[in-house]
Amino acid sequence: MAEGRFVLTRIGETLVLTLEGIADAATLSAAGDTIAYTHARQSAQSVVVDVSGCEVIDVDEFVRVQKLFRAVEWLGLRCVLAGLKPGIVAYLASAGISSGSLRTSLDLELALLELNPSHDQSEPEVEVQSEQEHEADDARSF
Repeated sequence: MAEGRFVLTRIGETLVLTLEGIADAATLSAAGDTIAYTHARQSAQSVVVDVSGCEVIDVDEFVRVQKLFRAVEWLGLRCVLAGLKPGIVAYLASAGISSGSLRTSLDLELALLELNPSHDQSEPEVEVQSEQEHEADDARSF
């Protein structure tokens, strides 16, 4: 029987939970406990649950993932589910499962961008304008 594993990492203010194998009750319970413990010790703003390492997610496992999300939201963290494979999405949709208020993203990179929109392309433009202003000031002082 296959078993599930998880790895919890931190990228800035976001905890990233990577699930591998199956999303069984024991794995998700341990992952939830680890998220709560880590958040209590090192405050975070959000959590991404990356399921790209799960080949199959059945209805029961998906319901458990939704419960994990609700528990994490009770901790005050914003959550995004990333990495659902198209076949899993088609299966869940055909089974009549609703994502409800669950936020999803195609992959980890897009989930991080959604949770941290301040890291967009507008920042470098502001810096460039600032440098040009300084060059104009230097030219006037001669």
